[in-house]
Amino acid sequence: MNPLIVGEGVVVDVPAKRVLDGVTVGIGEGDKIGVVGRNGDGKSTLMGALARKRELDAGRITWRRDLRVGFLDQADSLPDGATVGTVVVGDRPDHEWAGDPRIRDIVEGLLGDVAWDASIGSLSGGQRRRTALAALLAGEWDVLFLDEPTNHLDVEGIDWLARHLNGWAVR
Repeated sequence: MNPLIVGEGVVVDVPAKRVLDGVTVGIGEGDKIGVVGRNGDGKSTLMGALARKRELDAGRITWRRDLRVGFLDQADSLPDGATVGTVVVGDRPDHEWAGDPRIRDIVEGLLGDVAWDASIGSLSGGQRRRTALAALLAGEWDVLFLDEPTNHLDVEGIDWLARHLNGWAVR
């Protein structure tokens, strides 16, 4: 296994308790890992720590050099004034992104009912979440951290995401 991310002796405390206590974990090329546990057990904290989005109280996280890490947080941080298209593909010309079958599949799979030129501020919570997920999946990443990606997805959306992630590989 070529390690991409290694966490050693990771400790994270929150005000009332220790959430992670000496966790050691490695993520290698081709790994697909699900983190399962009860609410409050530290799943989001672990992902945030491994993605370097959260400070550690002890231990260390090591990344392979030049690692590209994508992270879908539970919090909504999309800019209200932007359009769906701008959030998902940036300022890429239509012919460029529309000619990419991977991007077309993401847009069709997650945003089929959302207007491309809609303002983020006009979207429902579910549409915003799917837009954030589409934007993340449209990026080029070595590792993806998805914190509760199926929130706001219907059965068809969950099925599409499972199939998409099953075929996902380092690019």
